Amino acid sequence: MISVQLWSVREEIDELGWDAVIDRLADAGFTHVEPFHISRTLPALAPALARTGITTPTVHGELVGDELPRTIAAAAEAGATLVMHPSFPAERWHAPDGVRRIADDLERAAQLAAPLGMRVAFHNHDDDLRVTVEGRPALVALMERVGPSIGVEFDPYWATIAGVDVPSTIGALGDKVFAVHLKDGPLDGANEDQVAVGDGQLDWPGFLSLVPPTAPLVIGLDEFRGPTLDAVIRSRARLVELLAERGAR
Repeated sequence: MISVQLWSVREEIDELGWDAVIDRLADAGFTHVEPFHISRTLPALAPALARTGITTPTVHGELVGDELPRTIAAAAEAGATLVMHPSFPAERWHAPDGVRRIADDLERAAQLAAPLGMRVAFHNHDDDLRVTVEGRPALVALMERVGPSIGVEFDPYWATIAGVDVPSTIGALGDKVFAVHLKDGPLDGANEDQVAVGDGQLDWPGFLSLVPPTAPLVIGLDEFRGPTLDAVIRSRARLVELLAERGAR
């Protein structure tokens, strides 16, 4: 399943409106999208989804504090089966008890989501892989603490930025990889160097062979500089090619 995190095209949404952006994505072949701030954006997004038939099996929203119940309710209304927290601040990972506290937050979210048929996860960045706990990346240590309905929307680009071995990290996470965020860039780049999938140096054939085959593939160009909608559409075309090549093997 190929989708796109709509945060990638937030500037086009501001400029053109929800309808125009969703129509462009539908014309490009997208049948799924991943909304951001689901409790706030669903009212504006829902009419375009209903008109085009595009679905939202994965969504993003705050899974902590007062926003947690609103996010879960909106995710259920959107028909999601996987709801993601966008990220945890760097200082939380660096705190002595940071992993435990983040695990507690995700467990609370999972308890609310499970009766509605949803699992929870979060989108990793680089801090959760730079910080180590007993010699292991904090992300891996966290996934060892939480229950089976909690996972990660793994981002190989941010793992590359963190300097970890991406295949080994995917292997350590195993079935905790609930979804994958895809963006490309140089192997030694920084976040402003993001490019469309296939335009950079990341080993996408290798990465895709390692992630669970049922994991949604979500294009997520969160810091791309340039016409993001065009880059998203190019990314989808490259993913279609990669998946066809994988199926032919």
